Amino acid sequence: MKESGPRARCFSGEPLGEDELSTKRGATFARFAGNRDKFQTSMGDACCKAPGCCLLGGCPLSFLCTQVHMRYKVLNHVAPGSGWDHYVCCQGYTGSCCCFHPGACCEKEMPRTCMFVEACCCAGLAVSSTRFVLMDQYKLVPDECDNRLIRFNNCMQVLSCICHFAAIFDRNLRDLAQIIDLIADIVFFSTAGCMTAQVDYEINYRESLGSAGALPGAPPVAVASPIAAEPYQVGAPAEPETMDR
Repeated sequence: MKESGPRARCFSGEPLGEDELSTKRGATFARFAGNRDKFQTSMGDACCKAPGCCLLGGCPLSFLCTQVHMRYKVLNHVAPGSGWDHYVCCQGYTGSCCCFHPGACCEKEMPRTCMFVEACCCAGLAVSSTRFVLMDQYKLVPDECDNRLIRFNNCMQVLSCICHFAAIFDRNLRDLAQIIDLIADIVFFSTAGCMTAQVDYEINYRESLGSAGALPGAPPVAVASPIAAEPYQVGAPAEPETMDR
């Protein structure tokens, strides 16, 4: 019998369901729903296949610099020699929100600074957006292990928020909230380290074949030219305005 309910959803390895993909937030992931290829290694195995990158990506002291480096690495893997030319905040995957508009946040003038701020203020989105670029480029889809780790991390972050909110009304819950918060932080950085290592391993594997996208039957990497005043966004969704953050 297939288990259902909140507990099962938190640890489920199944892809996002239609009810999840139909939401504004789910629109980001709907674009990957038709992908069939998998990463060369799952997030669960990435820590063993790329332990150095996993440690750097999962250590709070090196997290920011590692994410800046990984975004630069993936952008130049997809478009060799482009530097920071194709960088926009979160690569446009989050769409616009209030006064935040990807592509209009001084990315062209200060790409490294903007990427550093992105990794600092939107840590989870920074890691995921770098991974999304590869998923778009090679039509990749997470496997069951990836889905379980990501869902478990999301559940821990939500649980931490709930505990802190409850602690506002009941002082006796403050210690519990701090403990859950610590566990949630450990889970987040562990997940981020595994995701960073997975991306790094995928890039190194593709480049070991001779060139980006050099898999048998893989299409060549196409880089569009800037049109009018709007910068080309590597990995940017076709309709960012449909997504909410």
